[in-house]
Amino acid sequence: MTGIDATSGQALPGKLSDMVAAAQRAGTSYAKMAADSKGPAGERGMSKAWFQRLAVGSLMTAPKPEELEAVARGIRKPIRLVKEAAASQWLQWESVELSGYDEDMRHIIIRAAAMDPRERRRLRAMLDAAATVDEDRPAVGK
Repeated sequence: MTGIDATSGQALPGKLSDMVAAAQRAGTSYAKMAADSKGPAGERGMSKAWFQRLAVGSLMTAPKPEELEAVARGIRKPIRLVKEAAASQWLQWESVELSGYDEDMRHIIIRAAAMDPRERRRLRAMLDAAATVDEDRPAVGK
């Protein structure tokens, strides 16, 4: 969630800021985000400087819907996750669709939802392989 640092008066990064910063740490430059944020039908993108300000949490107002769409294109994440992150950051709102799951399970589900179909198939194969190994392992002490 966004907050204000009591010492500096600066905005503290929230979840959308964290997503943009994570994309940058993973190797996507702010210039690439800006270039990718332009829509295929000529939709407006956001500038490199704007992505930088978002990443460090210095945007004081929530992005508009069309700006959130540009962010989703720029960081290559589903618009639904970008909107949820913005709602968390600026409205202190958390999705309840995954209520009943612990934080680890919510994280796994959100990450899996953001994967492309090929990555999800790979994750499924890894989970199935792990279950098979566990079934084949003899019980301890037997």
